[in-house]
Amino acid sequence: MMLRESILLAGITWVMACTPLGLWVYDDPSVTVARVRLVEKPAGKPPVLIALEVRNPNDYDLSTVEVELLLRLDDVQIGQLVRDSTVALPKGTTSTVEVPLVPTRGTVASRFETFLAGPHRFAIRGRAQFATPFGKRKVRFAQEGEIVFDRPSS
Repeated sequence: MMLRESILLAGITWVMACTPLGLWVYDDPSVTVARVRLVEKPAGKPPVLIALEVRNPNDYDLSTVEVELLLRLDDVQIGQLVRDSTVALPKGTTSTVEVPLVPTRGTVASRFETFLAGPHRFAIRGRAQFATPFGKRKVRFAQEGEIVFDRPSS
């Protein structure tokens, strides 16, 4: 066997050994909005809590490193979040992570009261960074739709 063929065979063997049947070993997690909740009397808490469902399709654990997102309600920017956070994401599971959203400067409490009745359009755009065995990966996510808010909690 020639050296060139040996190197090629070794390369193919290495790829096959690193991935089951030659398939890729990593899939990006998916991030979706589970719910958006308004807090009636924040008492020092941000008045908007967003629950994200993060699905880890891999056969090994991952964790979040950072989450960024921007929320618009009825085409008005409500707030944004940039947060370093470490949340464990067990293999093959979906985890719900609730994050507080800081309202955009100038968003007044009376504006939130208009969202307590009826359906509203929401749009969330964001990016999450995950720690994987192969290094850090950035995953973008976006979701739009109609929402009726959970009852405010005090």
